[in-house]
Amino acid sequence: MKRLTDEEQERLQSLLAQLSDNEAAMDTLRQHISVLINSLTELSMTIGAVKSIKEIKPDTEILVPIGSDSFISAKITRPDRVTTGLGADVAAERTADDAIALLEARAAELEQAVEQAREELGRLEERIEALRPEAEKILKKAREEPEE
Repeated sequence: MKRLTDEEQERLQSLLAQLSDNEAAMDTLRQHISVLINSLTELSMTIGAVKSIKEIKPDTEILVPIGSDSFISAKITRPDRVTTGLGADVAAERTADDAIALLEARAAELEQAVEQAREELGRLEERIEALRPEAEKILKKAREEPEE
């Protein structure tokens, strides 16, 4: 193996650290995007449910999922009213149309957050692709047979 100069060794260590950091950031961003997409899916289902329920006549009996493929029978007494969370375990009752508007606004914010995270992911990929050739060049040099 060819001996690298101290400067080349330091540069290689720096490049490898940067590559590792960027790859870790990419993994974190991918997980974040996954969580955002799951939240978007849930919001979409909620919006659909509110739209469907607001059309139901009062005192209509429905099945409400309680988990593990189990349901309980319930009557919709006020299909025009929805209680939505405000955060910090606080909720408020509002009209179904207001709830839909609120949920759609939240969905739009999440979509924007997903787009921003995807853009950042792209920037990280570009950084990795920019750093990789230099690291590979130094590694290739280190693997070459020494000249006699």
